[in-house]
Amino acid sequence: MIAKERVLVVDIDGTLCKIKGPEEDYASLACDQHMKARLMELHDQGWRIILSSSRGMRTYDGNQGEILRHVLPVVSAWLDEHGVPYDEIWMGKPWPGRDGFYVDDRTVRPREFLDNSLEELAAICDRDRLL
Repeated sequence: MIAKERVLVVDIDGTLCKIKGPEEDYASLACDQHMKARLMELHDQGWRIILSSSRGMRTYDGNQGEILRHVLPVVSAWLDEHGVPYDEIWMGKPWPGRDGFYVDDRTVRPREFLDNSLEELAAICDRDRLL
């Protein structure tokens, strides 16, 4: 059953951790402690947290089987190591390329998520939604 209320869909790279550099590996990236704390707070309040990532989409040319085989175990281990709360992980979010964007009426930037109340976030989404 799909939860209909109190759901957060959260990206990983650039949100829970910085974007990996060419000489870095995913397992050694630091977890953003402010983002983790906010997610823990909301998870404790009953929010369902779904992590959604495009990690591996370019590397494995969108091959879901390869992403689940090679990328998901690294992601799961990293989340467990850092104690990040989540209820689901969805891999295979379309990658917008190096210069593309995700456009969605329910999107807030990581900084907005950290700096605003839930009511303010709803107002940001309402303000920017096309009617």
